[in-house]
Parts: sequence; C-alpha cells; structure tokens
Amino acid sequence: PDAISYNTAILAYANNRSKGAGKVARSILRRMEERYKNGDHTLAPTSQTYTAVIKAFNWERESTRHAEEIVADLKKKSNADVAFMRPDTAIYNALLNCWAKSGSRGAAQRAEEILNEMWKVYSETGDESAKPNSRTYTALIDALAKSGEKGSSERALEILDMMDKLYEGGDVHARPTVYTYTAVINSLARSILSDKAVKAVSVLQRMEEQYRGGNDAARPNVIAYNAVLNSCAYTVGDAEAIETAFKIACLVFDEVRSSGYVRPTHVTYGTFLSVCAHLMPESEVRDNLVEVTFKRAARDGVVSKMVWRNLKGATSPKLLNELLEQGNDGKLESQWSRNI
Repeated sequence: PDAISYNTAILAYANNRSKGAGKVARSILRRMEERYKNGDHTLAPTSQTYTAVIKAFNWERESTRHAEEIVADLKKKSNADVAFMRPDTAIYNALLNCWAKSGSRGAAQRAEEILNEMWKVYSETGDESAKPNSRTYTALIDALAKSGEKGSSERALEILDMMDKLYEGGDVHARPTVYTYTAVINSLARSILSDKAVKAVSVLQRMEEQYRGGNDAARPNVIAYNAVLNSCAYTVGDAEAIETAFKIACLVFDEVRSSGYVRPTHVTYGTFLSVCAHLMPESEVRDNLVEVTFKRAARDGVVSKMVWRNLKGATSPKLLNELLEQGNDGKLESQWSRNI
C-alpha cells in the first residue's frame, strides 16, 4: 500500500465513529511510521495523518488520553529523529478539539495549557507551523463553554478581545469567524450571568459589524442567532433582567425572520417557544404569541419534535389540545414538518 492508501484508510476510520475505530487507525499509523523509519520515505506520515488518527478517537472512551499519547509520542520521535515532523498547528488543534468534545473535568484548563505551549514553541523557534490560529482559539472557547466552570464566559470574551486585537494588528490567522463568535455566545448561554442576554446580543452585533467591515468569515448564520435566543431563554434574575432578555429575544427572532441571508429553522422556533415559556407568565397574551409562533413554524414546514416538546411547556392546556387536534390530521402534520 502507498501513502494515499494508508491515509485514506485512516480517514475512513476517523469518519466512522464506531467503537474501536481509533485503535485501528492508530495501528495503521504505526505501520506507516515503522515502514518510514525503515527507509520507505514515500510513507512519511503527514499532519493530516496524525489529525485524522486523533479524530478517530474523538468518539471513544478516554479519547483525550489516546490523543495526548499520540502527540507526546510524536514529540518524542521528532526530538530523537529530525526526519519525523513536529506537532504543528493542525495537530494541536485536533488535540484541543478532542478535549473540547470530551466535556471532561479539567478540559478548559488543559486547553489553556495547550495554547500556552503553542505560543511558547512559536516564540522560541519562530516556527509559523505551530502558531495558534482562529481554530485554536475557537476550540479553546468551545472547551470553556462546555466546562460550565465559573468565569468561563468571561474568559471566552477575553479570548475574543485578544483575537480582535491580533487580527487588527495584522495577524490574519487570528481572524474571528462565525464559529468563534457562536462559541462565545454558547459560553454565555451556559453561564449564570443575569445579563447574559445583553452580552450575547452584543457579541452578535460585533460579528455583524465584522462582516460588514469585510470579514467574510464572520457572516452570521442561523446557529448564531439561535444561540442568542438560547441565552435569552435561560436568563435568570430580577424582573428587569427577565424583561430585557425577552425584548432581546423578540428583536433577534424578528431579525432572523426578516433577514436576507438566514432563515429560521425548527431550532429557532423551538427556542423562541422556550423564551415564551420561561420569560412570560401564563396569560392570554402568552397563548396568543405562542399560537402565532407555532403557526409560523407550521407554515414554514419546520414543526419538529423539539417544536412540539417546547410548545407543551409554553401553552395552556386548552390551546395545546386545539393544536394537537389539528396535528392529528396526518396530511396536515406531514405538511407542517415537510422541511425538517
């Protein structure tokens, strides 16, 4: 087998998501490394090879331990034999993503350590191939968002500010993308800050300004808007905080519906129904808004299980029964969900 065959096989296991895929991918990598070490220089593992092997472990137990072992082993090999490549940005990013996806305790701290290591390698050697980039920072923010640790959202905002400064200073590789901004908004949504809705919409506005200013990678998508709605839906605090979050949710929901480049999805409608359930008292006014929202979702053909589930928590029993009776019509229900 040649290098293409080996890499294709590893990538297939990386995308497989089945139990044991990581171990098989790693065994293929070891065969490549052994043949390369024995003189077959056409089989030199590349950055893509190592990132694919790390990715193959993402869906397995102890994924981070395996990913750390792969990177540590590569460091050891490259120190002993210059023929082996050193971990580069893509490999470090794969390791960061593994930690972010793990949701394990200490993931955010370890992600910070990996970023610091990358900066240390770059500052000491000037090696551009190991320099942190937008994906590095975004993976760190993602790890912070999923950690649920106190201060995570504040740290996520600090990293975004740092990226903005680096980008404005000429570092194009630190350019914030829609994924970066959305990760920051997600970190706010998972926080217990009473003003998280205000901060989330502020991040959305920063993203919109970046896009209008020429950063095409910052073009907002519906996932970003949904993340802001989610921040609003789970706001806790005094009456003023709740009212502010509700107003923001209504403005963002209307913006999505009137936007020229995004369309509301079932998640948009489902999350706005959660906003109604959590931020509005039971009343005829809430029922009216819920009914209008549900009928818009039905008209758009995006009534999913999530929409039905959140409808039940947002409406009165009377209105719910009326809508359920309409939904019992098989043809009508099918039309309501035609775009799911």
